[in-house]
Amino acid sequence: MTVILVLGGCANFNGQERTKAQEKVTIYLRSIVINNEKHLSMFDTNGHLVIDSLTTYVRTGGTVFWELEKASGIKKIERIYGRKGKLIFREDAKKVLFGQRFKLEVPDSLIRGTKEEYCIDYIDQDDSPVTIDPYIRIEP
Repeated sequence: MTVILVLGGCANFNGQERTKAQEKVTIYLRSIVINNEKHLSMFDTNGHLVIDSLTTYVRTGGTVFWELEKASGIKKIERIYGRKGKLIFREDAKKVLFGQRFKLEVPDSLIRGTKEEYCIDYIDQDDSPVTIDPYIRIEP
């Protein structure tokens, strides 16, 4: 699964309206099935709810957390990492002790509008591996 964090920039992406970027953003995850295919429902604290292709807006120098919803249908998050470019994801998101929560510190040297695709690898409740690729975008 890929997640993109976005800071500043476009007025609209994938039907999401741009919001004022926060310094701390949490993305809540839930595995769902649509037409017998596995997908990831993602909701962030900017108020965006999207299936598979969430673009999350965050400030430079900010922090992004990924957290499982209750009854998420996800047994384990394996890894959250940058897919290309590696400007925002200079390293994999780190697992926070005691739970299924991951954290990424966003570099403070990024240019407004920087956008990166990332992946979320997880194991669903049926023990099947799933990868989704959302976006993160940087705003000032």
